[in-house]
Amino acid sequence: MNIYIDFDGTLFDTDKFYNDFIMLCKKNNVSESEVFNIRNKTHKLFNLDDLALEIKKEFSLNDDFINSVNDLYDKKYLYEDVIDFLEKYYQKYNLYILSYGETNYQTKKISCCSFDKYFKDIIITTDKGKENIDYKDGWFIDNNPREIEKLKEAGASKIIRIKRKDDSHFNLICSVKVKDYFALDAIDVL
Repeated sequence: MNIYIDFDGTLFDTDKFYNDFIMLCKKNNVSESEVFNIRNKTHKLFNLDDLALEIKKEFSLNDDFINSVNDLYDKKYLYEDVIDFLEKYYQKYNLYILSYGETNYQTKKISCCSFDKYFKDIIITTDKGKENIDYKDGWFIDNNPREIEKLKEAGASKIIRIKRKDDSHFNLICSVKVKDYFALDAIDVL
């Protein structure tokens, strides 16, 4: 059986990661609203490294800022239940990461977690509903209602929603009927 697991907000606390980036900017006298304005100037997929370079340029920051941004990439942002969950299932099932986003940025975040041994493959996409994967028979674990809706439209029927209280998607309504779990280690349907 194939299990496709989302990365951001499901395995990795992306909100905390980004908030730590904002704190780093503030330490360099760049406000959150200034970061927001620079971030909104571009219409391409989000990449924290590109944003950091724009901030460095705009505010004439030195290379220490970029070095500090690079230091943020760390497995400490994995949710505490992730490794136990992966240990429990990776030898029984084919696990895949199915992550939405810009390839270089997603790859860098995923790589810092050092958990390649658990996954058969890492799929980074701009549309989770248009990959060449087994939607009908695969299991999908995701936190984002919009992505869950795309998976359902693609034919997925076995979908689990992870709802983490500190995740920005926690209170969003999901139009697809799914089973909600509040921690990976609580999943008992596999």
